[in-house]
Amino acid sequence: MRYYLGLDAGGTKTFCLIGDEAGRVLGFGRAGAGNYEAYGVEPAFEEIQKAVTGALNEAGLTLGQITGIGMGIAGADIPEDYVMLEREIFTPILGSTPRAFRNDSMAGLRGGTREPHGIVIACGTGCVCAGKNRAGREARVGGINEDFGDKVSGSSIGTEGLKAVWRYRDGVTGKTLLADKFLAKSGCADLDDFFYKMYKAQITPDDLQPMAKLVFDAAFEGDAIACDILEWGGRYLGEMVNAAARLLDMCQDSFDVVMAGSVFKGSSPVLIDALSTVVHRECPRARMTMPIYEPVVGALLLGMELDHPVTETVYNTLSAALAEAEARYQVRFKTE
Repeated sequence: MRYYLGLDAGGTKTFCLIGDEAGRVLGFGRAGAGNYEAYGVEPAFEEIQKAVTGALNEAGLTLGQITGIGMGIAGADIPEDYVMLEREIFTPILGSTPRAFRNDSMAGLRGGTREPHGIVIACGTGCVCAGKNRAGREARVGGINEDFGDKVSGSSIGTEGLKAVWRYRDGVTGKTLLADKFLAKSGCADLDDFFYKMYKAQITPDDLQPMAKLVFDAAFEGDAIACDILEWGGRYLGEMVNAAARLLDMCQDSFDVVMAGSVFKGSSPVLIDALSTVVHRECPRARMTMPIYEPVVGALLLGMELDHPVTETVYNTLSAALAEAEARYQVRFKTE
């Protein structure tokens, strides 16, 4: 029997999942932030080691019994990052065990679809797009930060909503429900009071979060300005998907576009509608879909695929095992 390990290290948590070649789930470990950019290399090392050790102990296995490892690691953005992370964290923890070391977006893609290929557009705190074609070639678009071209995120959608409130206050634009929603969130008596407290930093954007939700809710109620903001966001995210598809020669292929992150869970469908329209102009066979599983499951699948393709039988066994494991470990593996 061969055993595989999946590792998902992010900015808030680190998950590690162990399964066998038949798709049975044997062990799970969790820890805090494993993204070195959040708190530093040494704290990331400690959290990743804690998660890996916990999963191995739960499975009753040693690292030497692991055949392959799949890894989705936040903060692995440029080649130098991979070299440094291998030297400082992963070689000391994982030794020479064969592994597929990828940015966390690729684990999100693999967990998000039953297929071993496709494109993921992830948008929440930030945004990133990544893809893999049928030949196994991979590409990534964006995902660093706004200074390097990233344009749309939950934060930017919320900020655009707040800007719209100020434009309405100044008479630049007409009435918008965003004014009412931001006012209610702030607890202020009127817009002038709200403006003054924001200007004097008595209220900060952090006090109004999640601001993106206010934009989605206003759009759901038919507010034209809020809808315009969501269309703007959806169009740009669609352009990211098309850029990845062009890089991978996928524009005429049939593939899943996995929409991961909080932005795609908003109450209004306008952003997803705009995304879909832009993508279908260049990729008419693309299928918009919400992710099936969390990235740690995708990481496990990446580890398994180092040896062989994941068959339908194995995938179905894994799906059933994950449902049972959710109750056992009190964690969600299937996305909400």
